[in-house]
Amino acid sequence: MRKFRNTAIALVSAAAISLGGVTAATAQETDETTQTTEDRAFTSGSSWADYNEPYEGDQEGYGVDGFGSSRDDSGEDVPRWLSTWGKVFDVLTVGSVLGMIVFPVVNFLKYNGVIK
Repeated sequence: MRKFRNTAIALVSAAAISLGGVTAATAQETDETTQTTEDRAFTSGSSWADYNEPYEGDQEGYGVDGFGSSRDDSGEDVPRWLSTWGKVFDVLTVGSVLGMIVFPVVNFLKYNGVIK
């Protein structure tokens, strides 16, 4: 029962801390009139226009060309954005295999003293 109470107190405390900023953000009032998104100039971060040219954003690409079994067989040039997505997908696949299979096996072998 004690662990249940401690867990309940921890959950309530975490909820209070995480939701405490929401009331302050919604209570903030401004004197500005309502503006549409077209009137505002977004200057923080980068925009799509910054990466459109180097990654060939105007070119059309299909998933079969970038990820399918005929990835290298089509002979057509694949846009750079699609080949970049393919490389990211490959890296994430390798990381998933390592995290789900290889690292737990190594951890098990170390825990049982097979690997020192």
